[in-house]
Amino acid sequence: MKSSNSLKIIIAGICSTLIAIGFGRFIYTPILPNMQNDLDLSSTTMGIISSYNYFGYLVGSIIPIIWKFNNFKKIIIFSSICSVITIYLMGFTTDLKTFIALRFFCGISSAFGFVFTISLMFNFFKDMKNKTLQLYHFCGIGLGIVIGTSAVWIISTSYLFWNHQWMFIGFIGILLCIPIIFYTPKQILLKTDKIAPIENKFKIDFFSIAFGYFFFGVGYIIFGTFISAIAKDLFEISSYQYLSWIVVGIFAIPSVLIWNFVSKNISTDFLLFFSCLTVALGVSLLFFSNNLNYFLISCMLYGLGVPGSVALVLVEGKKRFIGNVNISVAIMTTAFSVGQILGPFISGILIDSQGDYKSSIFLAIICLLFSSILMVSPKRFKNF
Repeated sequence: MKSSNSLKIIIAGICSTLIAIGFGRFIYTPILPNMQNDLDLSSTTMGIISSYNYFGYLVGSIIPIIWKFNNFKKIIIFSSICSVITIYLMGFTTDLKTFIALRFFCGISSAFGFVFTISLMFNFFKDMKNKTLQLYHFCGIGLGIVIGTSAVWIISTSYLFWNHQWMFIGFIGILLCIPIIFYTPKQILLKTDKIAPIENKFKIDFFSIAFGYFFFGVGYIIFGTFISAIAKDLFEISSYQYLSWIVVGIFAIPSVLIWNFVSKNISTDFLLFFSCLTVALGVSLLFFSNNLNYFLISCMLYGLGVPGSVALVLVEGKKRFIGNVNISVAIMTTAFSVGQILGPFISGILIDSQGDYKSSIFLAIICLLFSSILMVSPKRFKNF
């Protein structure tokens, strides 16, 4: 494959991931404080809106597992455009039910875009000597956070409101669909090996990582949903609510590539332990100190740990499951998505009932610590 073609495919993959996750999932974070303040919405309500996005992601990530799709290009383009449209339309309503519906459908389209982009990248670069090419699209997560949050910040300095922020991000998303349309390959042909079906066997090491992924979903998304609101609450300078999330994005860009490099010298389960622990440490700094320096370090560790953990956990989950790979992916995805759904909802209730963010942050820390422990394979302790 020519290097120019490889570059075009990587650009398409990055743009697709950027729209699906960087915008589709995480643009809600920097807009949340302005939206909540202008519409006078409770943290519980904001958490519910967020949870429906992850419910949509759950639905969208399971459909490709149980339903066979072949034309990846059409799916990626269509899902990217749908994500952008739902983002844009958020600026045209103040109705709670409409917010929920738009975030739900954005979750579905985001899942489709992300799942099929991963399949595209791994299929195209699986025979290449440089396997790192399969991972570059993950940089789109952090890049989307940086671009989206910077745009929201610029809009806020222009004395425009939260609805204009949604619309402006939607406009940027439309522009980013252009390389997806032109650079995504026409067809992906997946090779399937005709082998006898294997009986599915559920062992404790697989259940361990599935529960670990559930707790990670709860813990990481609490921070990811309310960090900008926390920054606005802690510091008098309003720009910190944007700066904090930009720091997360900057360190999220190389996250998967860094953990992939480290993986050459350490087993995947231990690597997952350290990546999840990195996120837990970052959130812990937020709990124990209101110092700006510690706050920014917290954002750095979060950005560094989250994409790496998400990329590694499915690989380890497949290794631990005996049977149909689709079943393992479905179980892992469901566990993670349920955690993402519960996290914003429960933390929103805690924030409103306690009047601060301490309880929700503490919940995130406990869940992340549980997740890091459960990532380690129980087989390592069979002799104890």
